[in-house]
Amino acid sequence: MIPYLEINTLCISCDNCNLICPENAILKNGTQYIVETWSCTLCNACVEVCPVDCIKLITEETKKKIF
Repeated sequence: MIPYLEINTLCISCDNCNLICPENAILKNGTQYIVETWSCTLCNACVEVCPVDCIKLITEETKKKIF
């Protein structure tokens, strides 16, 4: 499994992640944000700037904990 970033429902649409992403991999869809996995380099800039900690790195290990 390839690791990827996921934005959960705690998102407050502050736009910080979208503005800081060096790859422009975060798209706004109405009031939700979507991470384009093919553009994202997992630099974690968005994770660090998120004020509500709603962006999570999903790996094989974290997926096992969730499910």
